[in-house]
Amino acid sequence: MILQFLGANRQVTGSMFLLELDDGFRILVDCGQDLEKNPLPVEDTGSDPFPFAPSEIDLVLLTHAHIDHSGRLPTLYRHGYTGDILSTLPTYYLASLLLADSAQLMRKKAEAQQDRNRKRKQRRLGHGGENEWAEYSSHDVDQSLSRFVTVDFGQAYVARPNLTIIFNPTGHLLGASNIIVEARRSDGSACRIAFSGDVGRYNYPLLNDPVPLPRVDYLVCESTYGGRLHVDKNQPGDILEGIIREVCVEQSGKLLIPSFSVGRTQSLLYVLHRLQLESRLPEIPIYVDSPLAIESTRAYQHLHRFLSTDARAVLARFDDLFSFKQLHLVQSLSESKALSDHYRPCIIISASGMLEGGRIQHHLRHQLQNSKACILFIGFVAEGTFGRRLLDGEPIWQNEGKKIEVRAQIRRTDVFSGHADHNGLVEFVGSQTPETLKTVFLTHGDYPAMLALEETLSEKGYHVEIPYKTQTFTL
Repeated sequence: MILQFLGANRQVTGSMFLLELDDGFRILVDCGQDLEKNPLPVEDTGSDPFPFAPSEIDLVLLTHAHIDHSGRLPTLYRHGYTGDILSTLPTYYLASLLLADSAQLMRKKAEAQQDRNRKRKQRRLGHGGENEWAEYSSHDVDQSLSRFVTVDFGQAYVARPNLTIIFNPTGHLLGASNIIVEARRSDGSACRIAFSGDVGRYNYPLLNDPVPLPRVDYLVCESTYGGRLHVDKNQPGDILEGIIREVCVEQSGKLLIPSFSVGRTQSLLYVLHRLQLESRLPEIPIYVDSPLAIESTRAYQHLHRFLSTDARAVLARFDDLFSFKQLHLVQSLSESKALSDHYRPCIIISASGMLEGGRIQHHLRHQLQNSKACILFIGFVAEGTFGRRLLDGEPIWQNEGKKIEVRAQIRRTDVFSGHADHNGLVEFVGSQTPETLKTVFLTHGDYPAMLALEETLSEKGYHVEIPYKTQTFTL
């Protein structure tokens, strides 16, 4: 069998792995966008978008719905793939929202680029510009969604006589899993390969704890938090209550929380609801300003049977996990912009989580110069993004030709991080013994994070590889 690494190699995003069995059957595990290269939109030049022929892939497996794992699935169908995608039911629901949103963003960016090109051509040549379009359309999204096959956690799915697939719960996001592929070699021996997806953490709001891996021969493991430990040890509610009282009550300021629409926002709302139920939430309005977050919250409510025991108990008692009297859902863009016209203390939860686009940007234009405002980051912020530059102390934001001085407080907490930290990753790998686990392949992390995790695992006796992109291994 041959395993090839095609994404998230020595970087965090773009997960994609190709496993070829002895009889030539080809399995693609994840098909994510490389968000670090910001590929939206792309000019369609007719070149091959993958280092393989999509028509020659026989099966796709999806660990979870986040775009850096699922975002190129419609591209795969657009260029010739016709097979199924296996995932859990919540992953299907959330992927349908994220991919539809991605297609819409691509269309808007492509149209804007096309308009800019047309204007440049008109000035220079006196006629319209060249045609540009997005990587995929809503039709491509619909086509890919029609081929999802959902599999229950722990079910041994027999894809063919020599191939069994198991989805194992891993926390991180509703429906997220690591995937165990058991294949029979041509000599009759069995080989078990696990793909970690994104490894979650224990006691995370709304989600069940990760389930340890059964014994495998090879492990493809993410390393996002290699070399780093989660700093905040207090409960999420305690941390949030303290920040809210300081910013919104004592300073009479606004609290802006950039948040990923799927997963992070729902955990945040659940914790806020718990604070309200415990009479610990100050009487200030809370706005969720993201249509995708609103739709995702409804999906979480609908898929409540996959949530934690604690969350299901709250739902049974109050009939709703997220709605409470101070919460307001902002649907239209005009409503969103109106939030900037008043200066009452409030909390605004909006996308994107790294400040690279979305409605959060017009809130930033009004609040970055406000010394009473606070921008609170609650998730991973990648290198090169405006969010990371703010965290690193950038004093000026240049936006739409204007320079905006940063006077607002810039804070972060890792208590809502959905990723296991260094010790959590070591514990995850530790479900395997060095004597039986032949190789740990580290992916989905910055190179220094991989080196830190490699050092610890090697000290414990594991054989570790850090693949580069397109590198292949014979298993």
